[in-house]
Amino acid sequence: MDVLYNDCDRALEPELATLMQPHALRAFETPATAPAWAESAFDGRRAYVRTLDDCCNPSSLQDLWLEKSQVEWEVVDLKTGHMPFVSQPRALAEHIIKFIDGFMAKWPHCWLLGPPLKFII
Repeated sequence: MDVLYNDCDRALEPELATLMQPHALRAFETPATAPAWAESAFDGRRAYVRTLDDCCNPSSLQDLWLEKSQVEWEVVDLKTGHMPFVSQPRALAEHIIKFIDGFMAKWPHCWLLGPPLKFII
């Protein structure tokens, strides 16, 4: 709880514990392929939510990842731990929607979904 769920409601601990699964060993043994986000087709359409109170991946480490990616990201800071979808799902959803709206405004010709999406959260 103190690392992955440090800002989550302690009452959720029993339920969250049942959802924990170990990483498959292959995830550590298999060479990674090139990430799709590195492709130029994603230029101007990359988003990252930096979790400021993350005890698993401190923001300094997240900054290093972004820097080493050598591509441009739209970054938003969220004062949350490692699991914002548990501790602050509404705030996370609002930021994701802002990213989507911004991308759709920049590239309206790229979207085959018709009129702008409307989200109810």
